[in-house]
Amino acid sequence: MNLTHEYIRHRRGYSFGAGCCWIRIYEGAAGDAPVVVCEELPEAGSARVSEMSSQLAAEAITEHFAVGLPELPRPVLWIEHHHRRRGPGRFYLITFPSYEPHPEGIGFVRRMTLGPPTREPLTPQEAAILIRGA
Repeated sequence: MNLTHEYIRHRRGYSFGAGCCWIRIYEGAAGDAPVVVCEELPEAGSARVSEMSSQLAAEAITEHFAVGLPELPRPVLWIEHHHRRRGPGRFYLITFPSYEPHPEGIGFVRRMTLGPPTREPLTPQEAAILIRGA
């Protein structure tokens, strides 16, 4: 896997505790699902990554994969990393009901989303294997 993008992402729109996170995007060989690691920034406080993962994923897909995603059951491997005071933290593999971003919300503030996510716990070793592409 090759690291292609790495940046701090601030949540868009109007809300209290808007939040931000660290995004790293890894792309593998043609036909492989890209891996996106979304890491909480504990010093940033405010909203947790788990509260905004569907919107962050929709924004990342729109910005970085406009050409399209591979035809796979899970076309993006979205990994959340939650820090802890001690140890490596907790990792989760996130699955979305759809990988096509669509608008959601009422009123004048509508955000792109992928729908409610499902979380599957990962060990730090499993997360490392997915990122390395081994």
